[in-house]
Parts: sequence; C-alpha cells; structure tokens
Amino acid sequence: MISRYNHLTVLLLIFDAVFSSAAVCSPGWTNWKQSCYAMHSKRLNWMDATKFCENTGSHIVVPNSQAENDFIWGLVMDRLEYASLPMGGVWIGCKRETADSSFVCAEKTDFTNWTPGHPSAKVLCIVYGKGGNGTWRSNRCTNDSRRYVVCEMPNTAYCLTAGKNGRFVSGLP
Repeated sequence: MISRYNHLTVLLLIFDAVFSSAAVCSPGWTNWKQSCYAMHSKRLNWMDATKFCENTGSHIVVPNSQAENDFIWGLVMDRLEYASLPMGGVWIGCKRETADSSFVCAEKTDFTNWTPGHPSAKVLCIVYGKGGNGTWRSNRCTNDSRRYVVCEMPNTAYCLTAGKNGRFVSGLP
C-alpha cells in the first residue's frame, strides 16, 4: 500500500515539474503576484520619474486592488524610514491634464484609495501621502515637486520542460 502512495507522489511531482513555470524579476526588483516592483532611491519630479520607469521597461506603479496597494505601501515603508518620507510621499502613475479632466493612469484600474477630502479639484497628480497609511492624495506635478517613485512591470514567466529522465531540458535564458 505504501508503494502505491510513493508512485502517486512521484507522478504528481513529475506532473508539477513538467507543467511548471518560473516567474522571474531582475536583480533589485521585488516579485509580487504577476508584477515586479522597484523603488528608486532618489526623489524625482513627475516627468523624470516617468522617464526613469520607462527607461527600465516599466511604468510608475498603479495599484489595482487593496492587496496590491498594501503591498506597495509595505515596500515603500521597508525601503524608507517613515521620517524621511516627504509629505507628498511617492508618485502613483495617474495624472490629469487639466483640473476639469479625469485621471489617466499608466494601466487601467477602477481601484482608488483616496484620503478623505481628496482628490483636490486643482491638483493634477496622485501620490501616496505621508500619514495616510497607504491612502492617496492629490499633489502638484511641477518640476520642483520631487517624490520617490516605485516602478512596475510584468514579471517574466519561463516554461520549464522535463525530459524523459526527469531533468529540465529548457530553462532560463
């Protein structure tokens, strides 16, 4: 009877190995769900933050759920001492061109997490605000408004195939 269970376990392990994929982020990036995240160590204005992320093949982070929002806020708090976080906090990848227009985000989302009283009708960008425990505030996008930035990109999945001997025949490039 034990022998049958051992064979079943081996078959399940082989099945898992044959149909596995590995999600990978570059060094310095943190994997969560299907994305990779990296926080830049210097404060940048909106335009420079956008360019910085684009140059790494990513975009300024846009939370799509409370769970992702909490993860990103935790990442920020892990990287910074709370006292060093500016009042304007960390850029979120949504902006509007005029006070009368809607926010346009780097990726589609219906999720919001506004601090009470926000967004301000006059302000064009969104940030994680200090003291908001992961809530959002509207903020100026001017060149002198410098904030930290977290970049986001899809993680890369590689399919791993097992050969007849049970060893992987293809792997990471």
